Amino acid sequence: MNNQIPDDALTRLLDRMQIEAQLFKHSDYCGSWAIDTSGSGLVPFHLIERGMGWLHIEGQPPQHLQAGDFVLFPRDLPHVVTSEATPPNPDIINLEESGTKDENFASILCGFYVFRSRAVTPLLNDLPQLVLIKDVHDNPSTAAIGFVIDAALVELDHDYPGRNTALRDLARLLFLNVLRDRIARGLSEHFLAALGDPQIGRALTAIHTDFSRNLSLDVLARLAGMSRSSFSDKFHTLIGITPAKYVTNWRMQEAVVLLETTDLSVEQIADACGYNSHIAFRKAFKSITGTTPRQARMGNTRKYA
Repeated sequence: MNNQIPDDALTRLLDRMQIEAQLFKHSDYCGSWAIDTSGSGLVPFHLIERGMGWLHIEGQPPQHLQAGDFVLFPRDLPHVVTSEATPPNPDIINLEESGTKDENFASILCGFYVFRSRAVTPLLNDLPQLVLIKDVHDNPSTAAIGFVIDAALVELDHDYPGRNTALRDLARLLFLNVLRDRIARGLSEHFLAALGDPQIGRALTAIHTDFSRNLSLDVLARLAGMSRSSFSDKFHTLIGITPAKYVTNWRMQEAVVLLETTDLSVEQIADACGYNSHIAFRKAFKSITGTTPRQARMGNTRKYA
């Protein structure tokens, strides 16, 4: 008996995004302090472990942060986290702590999410420039996020073996729960909404997990339990491209992984990605990635981080 839990569309997407969490710093701050981790081109995040602070974004009023708050910047929005509600003096940004622990004290974990595949692009574009999770323990819709933050705080407070590995894994789990929360609360009208939609989600699961099969418009519409026209219209509205274009994009993502991580021939990879003709596969690959399969095999497509 096969008791394996099958992948769903979001699981497969996260696998292909090759998400990594890099911990930048975990520090105590006192007195007048300011942290700026923007400008890396990555996806910065902050977790307020203890104490409080203020989030400053140009053109917006400062936002108060307190213990347990999690802040994520999907498109590396310029920002500063500080000890004061007023904009900080540039001279103190990213300096070591100063003052005493009873003065504007905060303990903060800072890090970055790194995505090794451009499969993440529609997802990040569907998130707002700022994701701020507050009151996670008092809000039923964010209970899972609260548990992950609690586990992270335990790791931060103790020097257990494997601590950094645990923190990186918890950071990845935190990102997943942020996505789940947005789907559950209907905070997306596009890509995340499609992943959570009972009809389009079934089609996306087939695309993400069984991409070698025939995935014509007829097949996908039938999987979704919709007419061809209704399915095509809804898919395009939520995702922004046609089903056929999305299928091709996804197959090329899988092809890049196979080219970079296996010794399969181009003909074998073409077949694995649903192409009967390796010539058609090469043409589609060049159109989507801008490189040839041979260049991809040499690692030249690894440019999405």
